[in-house]
Amino acid sequence: MDLIRSYKQKGIDVSAYLHGGSITLCHCNHCELGFFDPPCVGDGLFYEQLQTQDWYYQDDKPEYAHAATLIRQDSSVLEVGCGKGAFRRWLPQSIRYTGLEFNDEAVHKARAAGLDVRKQPVEEHAAASPRYDIVCAFQVLEHVEHPKRFFHACVQALKPGGTLMIAVPAQDSFLAIAPNSPLNMPPHHVTRWTDRALTNLAHSEGFEQADIWHEPVADFHKEWHATTLAYHALARFGLYRPRLIDNSKRYRLLGRIVRIPALRRYLVRAALRTNPRLEVGHTVMLIAS
Repeated sequence: MDLIRSYKQKGIDVSAYLHGGSITLCHCNHCELGFFDPPCVGDGLFYEQLQTQDWYYQDDKPEYAHAATLIRQDSSVLEVGCGKGAFRRWLPQSIRYTGLEFNDEAVHKARAAGLDVRKQPVEEHAAASPRYDIVCAFQVLEHVEHPKRFFHACVQALKPGGTLMIAVPAQDSFLAIAPNSPLNMPPHHVTRWTDRALTNLAHSEGFEQADIWHEPVADFHKEWHATTLAYHALARFGLYRPRLIDNSKRYRLLGRIVRIPALRRYLVRAALRTNPRLEVGHTVMLIAS
């Protein structure tokens, strides 16, 4: 299976989760959610493989910087799926911070740094703990098998008038058309989120205000972004047929062509003329209150 091979190239074995059959990217016309069938959700052993990769847990994310500007001094903050608690250092000392995380090693690192991080599902935490001024989850929602249940629990953990911040990979960005991006597929990502899917989910929980923030293209994504847009332009010219996973000779041959700087600049401009939304970066954040 092409997807298994693509993960293996990154040093990750997913054969236990993808049993040789095909998976399909589906779209709900009612809520606008993109989802895979079957979902093939990763488990603890899968994420233990990922945490051995140096690139997996990032201490600096553009959404951290933006979210931090929205949090007032002395607020209580719950971060769901906090990893080793990297977001905490972006916040003032006056913040009362609690994190939830399933990965044992990440929990150990967070606690060693003096953080209040608990190995507990948000559903259980929301039912038994005090409520928070801010509930946030960065790059978590796209991993969970039951996103509405997860989102509802995050809402339940909020004080009345509190703010919910949810950051996910942006389906209204270049990421939606990026070929050979196995980490945007099962067993890693099992849902895809457009701006409308996020706002629809917020409104279904009774939020009156649901704002959307898109990050600019990060420096470490600029090469990937330009290559993706170049392939997209070639597809519009009829020279390439997009596939989620493409290991064909044609794809590799076109890869040599799109590396030619002048041609790639032309193709990127052509792609942006047809779809200016492709100029935004990898991540979108919902800010609901």
